[in-house]
Amino acid sequence: MPHAYVEAVKNLNFVLEGFVYRFAYKYSEEVIFYFDSAGNKYVATGGNLAWRINNPGLVSSHSHFSRANGAIGGCGRYAIFSDPLDGRKALSAWIHSKKYYNSSIKTLADYYQPKSADRFIAQLTLLAKISPDKKINSFTKSELDNLIKALEKLCGYEPVGNESLSLLPKITAKIENGKDKEDTYLVGDNIVISKKEAIEWIMSHCLDGVIVHERSGAIHLRSRPSHCIWNIKAYEFALAPSEGKIDPLVRVIGKNRPGQCIWAFINGIDNTKDEALEAAERISNMTKGEQVLSMPNDTIWWPIDFLLCIILKTSADISIITWTVKFLRYLLTLAKQMANSPPVIVFLHSQGAIFIEHAIELLSQSERKQLHIFTFGGGSFIPPGKCHPDSHNYASAADFVCRFSSPNLQLLALERYYGYKEGLNDEKIIARLAFKDAIFHLDSNNLKVMEHYIKQRTTHYENEFSKISNLTILDPDPDSKFKHKLDSDCYQKMIQNIIKKYQKAID
Repeated sequence: MPHAYVEAVKNLNFVLEGFVYRFAYKYSEEVIFYFDSAGNKYVATGGNLAWRINNPGLVSSHSHFSRANGAIGGCGRYAIFSDPLDGRKALSAWIHSKKYYNSSIKTLADYYQPKSADRFIAQLTLLAKISPDKKINSFTKSELDNLIKALEKLCGYEPVGNESLSLLPKITAKIENGKDKEDTYLVGDNIVISKKEAIEWIMSHCLDGVIVHERSGAIHLRSRPSHCIWNIKAYEFALAPSEGKIDPLVRVIGKNRPGQCIWAFINGIDNTKDEALEAAERISNMTKGEQVLSMPNDTIWWPIDFLLCIILKTSADISIITWTVKFLRYLLTLAKQMANSPPVIVFLHSQGAIFIEHAIELLSQSERKQLHIFTFGGGSFIPPGKCHPDSHNYASAADFVCRFSSPNLQLLALERYYGYKEGLNDEKIIARLAFKDAIFHLDSNNLKVMEHYIKQRTTHYENEFSKISNLTILDPDPDSKFKHKLDSDCYQKMIQNIIKKYQKAID
């Protein structure tokens, strides 16, 4: 991060959140690990040491000034800071200490280059355009600023071109594939790798995990204490029930009213038959007792439900998708048989949205366009234009399931949601996101380069915003920090509004 980064962050008119690190340590002088308050691990590589440790002036780790200004770790004799702004504050405070402030820059040279102090003084005075004999306490503000900038330059705090600061993905689960089959590992929410690959990724600082070597010579992987790896037994018989072991394709709740909409529902993960029927009955009650058709998706055991989601998120189809396609075509057939050809409205929660994401790919375009799909806390989001134009995705701001299953779209939608709360429009939100990217990713202080990069990122976010045009973040239930269930007030109110809209159009 060059000096221009420090200046740019100073002038931000909004607060950048989520980039504060709690502690850091040196793996080697070339590799520095950072950890945020949520336990996420980041790796800084490339560039100069001053950049990797966010310490523009290479202030000592044993200094009171580093501790007072937020040092979060040490790299040998130098402090590591969460942000270069903190490092620069420490440098300024250190220069203003009695030892250095009341002396000439020779004292600084003795700290930085004791064996070649004269050479260091010559370089410093040339860069800062200051007198070598003048005491620092007699410097003007401009001279002090020049001194700090010159020190940063001599400490190597300037772009090299290969700087990299990356968030390391975690191992989400170990998948036990059964007897005589090698275990595999789920990384994030959609990448499955072998044990050998996982070890290679950890060794090359591309994955957050711990390699354990036992005395017997066996090697296994585990997470750091702040994170948990799930163990999932993926036996073939557990991946999907056979046709003979589940209820018929459709469950009927309520009474059919002539000319009514075709209401349908698919429940989410870890729902028993009674819980799924209760949710469908709640929808029926909102329609004043009209018929609601529910596709069976009873829980086998919640780890198995979770495994189904993992398999589907890795783009693999399983037998439940065939059932979902049959269910959707049954709904369309019912609508065609009715004289008024009513709309087919499908409410989906959690895992149900993942099923639909796969099933609609097996339908024709004309079939998809007849489906009015509404997801709530979906494990997947249905893209704009994929189904009927009225189709929409809803996610509570307190529903973290969406953040794990579709993190990029959900986090972007949350940026938009909070931007709206501040009174910003899409254009201003996109401008802020593009500028934030330039500040944190660009290693150039050339204005033309920054303008070109911001223009590119603006185009990128305009394209990404088009992908969430049918995604709405809802205000969470009061005092609700995390709530995924369909009975959330915000979800129930939206379902009620949708039902009223279609019933009014039918009547």
